[in-house]
Amino acid sequence: MLEVDFAAQHPSGNEQSGFRPAIIVAVPDFLAPPRFPGLMVVPFTSQVEKFRDLSEALYSMYASGSGGLTRDSIALIDQVRYVDQARITGRLGRFTETEYEPVRRAIKVMFAF
Repeated sequence: MLEVDFAAQHPSGNEQSGFRPAIIVAVPDFLAPPRFPGLMVVPFTSQVEKFRDLSEALYSMYASGSGGLTRDSIALIDQVRYVDQARITGRLGRFTETEYEPVRRAIKVMFAF
C-alpha cells in the first residue's frame, strides 16, 4: 500500500485527486523496461458512505488498519490508473493475500483475463 499524490490541475468528473492511499495492481517493469518508471494502481477513498450501497465487487471496503490504512476506505477499482514513480510519496503497509484478493479478482474480470 502506497501513498500517492494524484495531483490533477483540473480533475474531471469523479477523478480522484490529492494525496491518497493506493494499491499496486501492475508493475510494467515485470514485462520489460518501460520508457518511464511507473506503476498501475487502484486509488482509495475514505468517503465510505458514498459507496456503501454499490457493488463490493467494484468498490471493495477495507477497515482502518488494513494494509496501513488510517481510516475505513473503499478501493476504487474502476479508477485503476498509471502513476509515475515520482508521485509515490510513501509506503503505508501491505495487504495480506486475503485482503488483496477482492482487488485481484475484480481487476481480472474487469480487464477480461
